[in-house]
Amino acid sequence: MTRLRRCTIENVGLIARAEVDIGDGLTVFTGETGSGKTMLLDSLQLALGERASPDTIARGATVARVTLEVEADAGLRERFGADGFALDADEDAILSREIQRAGKSAARVNGRPATAAQLRAYGETLVDVVGQHEHQRLLSAAYQCDVLDRYGGDEALAVRDRVAAAHARAAELDAALHAHEEHEGRALAEAEFARFAAGEIAAAQVSAAEEAELRERRAYLMNAERIAEALRGARDALGDGDGGASDGLGAAMARLAAVARYGGALEALSGRASTLQSDAMELAVAVTRELERTEFDAAGAEETGARLDLIERLKKKYGGTVSGVLAAGERFAALAEAYDARDEERSAMRAERDAAVARLGADAAALTALRTAAARELGGRVRAELAMLGMKNARFEVTFEPLDEPGPRGRERVEFALAANRGEPLRPLARAASGGELSRVLLALVVVLADRREPTALVFDEIDAGIGGATADAVGERLSALARSAQVLCITHLAQIAAWADTHVALRKRETRGGTRIEATALDQGEIAEEVARMLSGSSAGVAREHADVLLREARAHKAPRLRSA
Repeated sequence: MTRLRRCTIENVGLIARAEVDIGDGLTVFTGETGSGKTMLLDSLQLALGERASPDTIARGATVARVTLEVEADAGLRERFGADGFALDADEDAILSREIQRAGKSAARVNGRPATAAQLRAYGETLVDVVGQHEHQRLLSAAYQCDVLDRYGGDEALAVRDRVAAAHARAAELDAALHAHEEHEGRALAEAEFARFAAGEIAAAQVSAAEEAELRERRAYLMNAERIAEALRGARDALGDGDGGASDGLGAAMARLAAVARYGGALEALSGRASTLQSDAMELAVAVTRELERTEFDAAGAEETGARLDLIERLKKKYGGTVSGVLAAGERFAALAEAYDARDEERSAMRAERDAAVARLGADAAALTALRTAAARELGGRVRAELAMLGMKNARFEVTFEPLDEPGPRGRERVEFALAANRGEPLRPLARAASGGELSRVLLALVVVLADRREPTALVFDEIDAGIGGATADAVGERLSALARSAQVLCITHLAQIAAWADTHVALRKRETRGGTRIEATALDQGEIAEEVARMLSGSSAGVAREHADVLLREARAHKAPRLRSA
């Protein structure tokens, strides 16, 4: 089991230096008003990563430092190792925090640099502080619900997590469905446009190759006369008339053929001339045919122009290029098709949302059942604890207020109700309990939850607010009983509680030339009796001392059977 061992404080508030040994069982801290009890708690919380302020530093000092030594169990040692703060087998863990006047702070774990967040994470497994703010938290419905679910155990907490997840999923699906329905008009308009655009593009049946062909065709038709004139000239130049290319090539071939037998070069030239004449005659025929086909086609020019105008309009509307137009057509077709599936999609969304709501309802009902059983048991155990704390006629119950529909924390509002005295009606805790009664309810809950919590040390900061006399003695006894299973640290101003301490530390002011300082001193048996007497009446002698001795004997007598059985 992990145990706190020592807290060393340097230059925190009025504490110049203090080494506070923390024993097993119940450790009590006492002192006159202003003697530094709060500074001690603040120091412990600093070592566990709480926010630091330069105001914490003692006057005249530049650095405040707090070191907490911890005997770590196997689980915590493993965690330290995984986080890079490994310990040797015989080493205690050391968590330290340093605050500088300039506002900087530094944290270390087992001698290695760490962050305040890492200290806080370890602190959650080492210490639970039950301070004055817990009284206010106890009046919160959310906190009361958390207490009940923690008492319900792992199963209740797991089901509550399922409820939260189911609620979040149902809300997400419901929001998506509402958005789907709210955008129906816009989706319809978009779908109608997409359907029109896809139809227009599909009807045009355009292609990139066609555009190039049409542009070439239009250029040909617009220059038909010029083309015809050029073809006639070419035909005449190639023709058989005087000066025609075919005629000239024929004469050249005849002359060369006559001398071809006199040499290979001449024979080659004769062959080339023959080939050129043949090519010229074929070209002339082709030019003549093209000329016969060439004439201005007004209807064709108009049709070609209209087709190109259509392509340009589509490009301006949908894509800048024919490829862009075709891609837009595919997108618009897909949008139109998607809208056609909206009813089916909406039905699927509604079915999924309804299934999530059903899961939420089922999980919430399971949580209610677990809470109902836990509330019955918790109420009985708290009533028993309150009886031991001097509220024998008190009634305590956990009540449920059903909600219209399940929320992230279930389908009921959880509230603690108390009737502090016989004959009084049950009322919400906030309206039924005085300060002292609230302290006892809080202590009763802490005791009842002791076996449902991690084995951390418990720190009580003035749990004795608003109580005294026999009630204070009962609170001391319950703290002592709680200390059987956990380390308990208690800051108190009541002698009846201090009498139950297993370790008693007194904080005392000491005047020096440099100002006022606070010292923390572990008391022996004689000093304990003197401190308890001082707490009773301000004097450590006479009747007060006798009364203190009686308190201490009675506490030892009650603890003795427990110690023998242990």
